[in-house]
Amino acid sequence: MFRDASCDFVDRTQSIEINCSELTQYGYARLIPVSPQIGYDRGESANRSPPAIPHFSTQIMRKGFLLQDRVHPTRGSRALGRCPLFLIALALLTAFNAGMTANGQGKRGASAGSRKLPSPEKIVGDYLKATGGKKRHAAIKDATYEWTINLKDQVMGTALVRRKMPSSTRTDMTFGNGEIDSAVGPRSAWTRGLDAKLRTLTDAEAAKARLQAILDATRLVDYKKQNVMGRTVAFEETNGEPAHIVEFSTKDGAKLRYRFNATNKLLLQTVDEAKGTAVLFSDYRAENSLVEPHRVEIATTGGEAVTLLRKAARYNTGFSDSVFDPPSVEALDVGKLLEEVARNQKEIDERVSDYAFTERRTEREINDKGEVKKEKISVCEIYPLQGGGAVYKLITENGAPISSERAAKQDKDIAEYVAKREREREKEAQKKKEEAEKNKGRSGKEKDDGDDVSVAIFLRACEFVSPRREHLREREAVVFDFRPKPGFRPKTTAEEIVAKLVGVVWLDPIDKTVIRLEAKLAQSYKMAGGLLISIRPGSAFAFEQTRMADGVWLPRLVQVNFAAKIFLFKGIEANETREFSDYRRFDTEASGYKLGAPVTNNPTPPDE
Repeated sequence: MFRDASCDFVDRTQSIEINCSELTQYGYARLIPVSPQIGYDRGESANRSPPAIPHFSTQIMRKGFLLQDRVHPTRGSRALGRCPLFLIALALLTAFNAGMTANGQGKRGASAGSRKLPSPEKIVGDYLKATGGKKRHAAIKDATYEWTINLKDQVMGTALVRRKMPSSTRTDMTFGNGEIDSAVGPRSAWTRGLDAKLRTLTDAEAAKARLQAILDATRLVDYKKQNVMGRTVAFEETNGEPAHIVEFSTKDGAKLRYRFNATNKLLLQTVDEAKGTAVLFSDYRAENSLVEPHRVEIATTGGEAVTLLRKAARYNTGFSDSVFDPPSVEALDVGKLLEEVARNQKEIDERVSDYAFTERRTEREINDKGEVKKEKISVCEIYPLQGGGAVYKLITENGAPISSERAAKQDKDIAEYVAKREREREKEAQKKKEEAEKNKGRSGKEKDDGDDVSVAIFLRACEFVSPRREHLREREAVVFDFRPKPGFRPKTTAEEIVAKLVGVVWLDPIDKTVIRLEAKLAQSYKMAGGLLISIRPGSAFAFEQTRMADGVWLPRLVQVNFAAKIFLFKGIEANETREFSDYRRFDTEASGYKLGAPVTNNPTPPDE
């Protein structure tokens, strides 16, 4: 979270006094204006996409940064503050994200319920036609743009923006005293500030950055193929122009609103209502058979607008995907660290079974327009069983306690299940003993992993890129991206699944455990050639653990988002979040098992 801090910035060239705030976390120094002659000499060339302005990840702009008429005293060397100069960096980090309109929020007009509105496909199709045609936009596989960053007609810096189909973007902003970089690649979204500290985005922040990257990189062409949904939400007036508003969203909750001119079909504005930011596009010009904006204004509610002016654009230069990789700050032996994690994880898993805990499960049904049609929130108490497994006791549904009749039946069913597990436990123990005898003398590589997804499989099937050191939830972490190893041929179901995954892993280098894991299918996964099941690309999973005060790591969060077809016809989807809390030690002996009053041992809260 941001901590309160402030600093002064005085622009000696124009006597602009500026105050900044809430950036202590990133350690940003003051921005120094650069000469208008500063440009780029990076040897890149490319072509451009719809609104031709930089996309920056959203990790910094938490509030508006306002111009102040007075100077606040600095509060130490770490202080950073409130200023439009940092708005240049901060608002740019949300460029193409949307928000409440700063100057001239659209007048409310007809909503989807009171006026027949065109479909988002129609609106986007008209926009593509007005700016050169869908075919020409689809032919732009990568694009590079150069911009100047201006505040009150003074050049404060330059921006280099690169985009590549279908979902990668990168922006490098250069100021007189350094750079601010951000990117969204196939596996991760990240940012690096003037202090050179790298941060990989997570949660809603990462989801919003990925959605923006898809919209930018695809140029809105066939956005649905990237699991993006659209719906027309209103017809309003934006800066005196009639506009249709299209909300784009993903099933992980990210949302952005685009305002298209109802007359000339051009994109007027993008809005991020959650952050209170707006990006206004103007000065559309035809170049290379494409019509694109050459002037962009970025503003926050009550803030000073920052203007970007386009200098140059290059298309289809074929730059590498590695452009979007997070920079590696040092050489790290990821394979060795993962092996240590694997040895340590077994003990951690065993200790989890010593705890009872509470689970809050949120299940959503989302239609193809991105609207939540149904949401169910369940709260359960979970008790471990001796020998493995657990029982779930439902407490509330959608905030209401379950009925006494249902609770009584649940207690009866649980008691019967516990008794059955006790009878089966000896048989399972004997079976495990026989399996251990069977595998005796065999090396770890010779043992069959079966369908279990283990660290060993990741080591065989994946390559690890961009190892770096960061902080997550106030813990030091080693972070790296993973992707399928070229030429790897899977032999088991688990290997086949892992060989199709891309993602990011955060490891605790001290405790040798996984803090967080994010993974998604880069390719569809099919069983029996898709006849049995076919899981769509983009299906994703996230898992996170938290460290308790006594040093034990326990699950904190699981998120699942996938879509699949069974037997070619029946479609199934899952959009589910499970949050775990209230851990307390629990006696798993059957004789001490009491549903209403679990044995506790003064639960210790997380140490973060």
